[in-house]
Amino acid sequence: MDEPPGARTAVGPRRSPRISVIVPTWNEAKYLPTLFESLQHQTVTPDEVIVADSGSSDGTPEVARAAGATVLEGERRGPGEGRNRGARAAAGDVLLFVDADCLLPSNLVETVFLALGDPHIVGGATGFAPAKGRRIERSLFYFANAYQRAMTIWGLPHNAGYCFFFRKSAFETLGGIREDLVLNETHDLAIRSRSIGRFVILTIVVETSMRRFRTYGYLRTILQEYVASTILYYATGRTPRELFRPAPAR
Repeated sequence: MDEPPGARTAVGPRRSPRISVIVPTWNEAKYLPTLFESLQHQTVTPDEVIVADSGSSDGTPEVARAAGATVLEGERRGPGEGRNRGARAAAGDVLLFVDADCLLPSNLVETVFLALGDPHIVGGATGFAPAKGRRIERSLFYFANAYQRAMTIWGLPHNAGYCFFFRKSAFETLGGIREDLVLNETHDLAIRSRSIGRFVILTIVVETSMRRFRTYGYLRTILQEYVASTILYYATGRTPRELFRPAPAR
C-alpha cells in the first residue's frame, strides 16, 4: 500500500515497527471485524495490531488472530489494565488506542503521524460520532465533542477514550493508565500529560457504537457514567468502584 509523502518521515527515520494499535477487549467478537476492516484500509499501515483480551468467552481471541492481530490474554480487570498490558508488549514508538466498537476513517494513522511531526506533542485524541446515530445521539455527541475540545484548549486536556494516541516514551514516563480508576482514566492520563508536553484534539472523527446509551438509557449513562463520575474525579481524583461499576453493554 502506498503511503502519502511525509507521513512516516514526519516522526523521524523509519524503524520497524513504528506504530502499534492497541485494542482492549472483553467479548467483542461482534464488533472486531468492522474495526479490522477499517484498519486494513488505512492510507498508512500500522506496524502491528495488539488485542489485549480479558477472558472473552465469545471467540474474540480467535477473531483477532484470524485478522492477523497479536492477542495478549489476561484476566478481566478493566480496559485500563488491558491498555497498559498492550502498551507494555508494543514494539512501536507510537501507541494508538482504539475501542473495539469503533469505525476508523481511512486516514487516521496518517493523521496521527503528521500530528506527531510537532515534537512538543506527546499525545492526543480524535473527535467521535455515533455510528448510524439518531438525531438526538448526533446532538449529544456534538456537545460532547465541543466540551472535549474546549477543555483541552483551556488547559485541561480531555479524552473521552474512544480513540487516542501517545508516544510510547511519554506513556511510560507518565506511568501508563491508572488502573484504580473505573471511569475517567483516559481523562486523567491526558491531564497528567501536561507535565511533559502538549495533548491535542485532532479534527478527524471516529465513529463508535451507541450500545451503552441504548442498553442502559440516555439519562443514566449521561448523568451517572459521565457527569457524576467526572465531577467526582475533578473533586477527589478518584472514581471508586463502589460507586461506579459500569457493566459492559453488548
